[in-house]
Amino acid sequence: MSAAVADANLTLRYPDMGTGPVPTDIYWRPEFYTREIDAIYRRSWLCIGRVEQVAKVGDFFIKKIPTFNLGILVARGKDQRVRAFHNVCQHRGNHIELKSSGNCTRFTCPFHGWTYDLTGKLAGVPDSDAFYDLDRAALALPPVTLDLWEGFIFVNLADAPSQSLVDFLGEQGSDLVGYPFDKGTAVFEYEGKIKTNWKCMVDSFVETYHVPVLHRHSVTDTLAGPDNPFGRLIDVRIKGPHRTASVVGNLNYQPNPVQGLAFKHAPGPSITSGATDEATILPKGLNQTRAPNWSIDVAVFFPNWLIVMGSGMYFTHQMWPLSSNEVIWQMRGFLRPATNAAQRFGQENAMVELRDAVLEDANTLERIQASLDQGLLREFVFHDHELALRHQYHVVSDWVREYEQSAAR
Repeated sequence: MSAAVADANLTLRYPDMGTGPVPTDIYWRPEFYTREIDAIYRRSWLCIGRVEQVAKVGDFFIKKIPTFNLGILVARGKDQRVRAFHNVCQHRGNHIELKSSGNCTRFTCPFHGWTYDLTGKLAGVPDSDAFYDLDRAALALPPVTLDLWEGFIFVNLADAPSQSLVDFLGEQGSDLVGYPFDKGTAVFEYEGKIKTNWKCMVDSFVETYHVPVLHRHSVTDTLAGPDNPFGRLIDVRIKGPHRTASVVGNLNYQPNPVQGLAFKHAPGPSITSGATDEATILPKGLNQTRAPNWSIDVAVFFPNWLIVMGSGMYFTHQMWPLSSNEVIWQMRGFLRPATNAAQRFGQENAMVELRDAVLEDANTLERIQASLDQGLLREFVFHDHELALRHQYHVVSDWVREYEQSAAR
């Protein structure tokens, strides 16, 4: 086995997490789902987009948050500041903006025509003299706390967030500063409703023990290979509530002829190729061990956002829980723009290979959830290289317990 694949005892680096089985209750009980939504999702920083979506003054987009049936309106003002608001007119509660994105100077409610400027201020009220004691200042669009990290837009739904975004992202955020996120301007998206617990879906993307079996017809040869028959990781690093897994690349992989053409002509190495771009300067937190056979890192930002980063492209997963056993999964891929047809072909190949691998995960997760909901599995027994899964169990459990203890005081 390659020296750049981790030996056993990853878990023993973090003795507080133990090595024994963990109960499955938090992955299927409806009453726990209600508790974790209050303790986690209403208090965490949540990624909702990128600054390229609001590049110019007046640009806006609506990000739907299915967990809360909310639409967050994000807009760039004349002062170049990016702001977020709840998409609700302060007259009768209609959605102020119905389009998913666009450019404007004011937002006009399609119900009675109240208008708001790009700062959320109430700018116009038809027949305003017929209102009694109209307090315009108190009728601005409700703001949502917003901050930026490396071009990503985050919001926090709490009235007064307990942590700044910088503090919340912590070491995980600081270690990834400098990755060329802004180069991935060619974007593709997939979305689906999966019948599984959101935590199960997060877990599925941050371990590769399953790769040689589940993905034997897709990415096994590139992300595991004969020198790594059990799909071991290079490394797992725990950083506060967040975690990063470094994944092996099979440097000796020989693609089939069509795949080889796609890999050759892609504007940057595909994540599914197992290859790296030596010209890309990696930040400290990417391939932190500097293993020569590294291909990708999977960085999990608690609670529901993952960035899968290679040296030539990256993509994100985001899970929006709907119930204890259903989740909206959203995937966005970010590629370097193609400059010719051959490069565009390489990109399309990367998109399809990723889609097929993710669909293999989704089908498996629905079967797992059915077993959990039926009470057929009371404990999870985690492999040493499923450390990230064990960590998520502890973080979720700790956040819920600490929140409820604080609320009881």
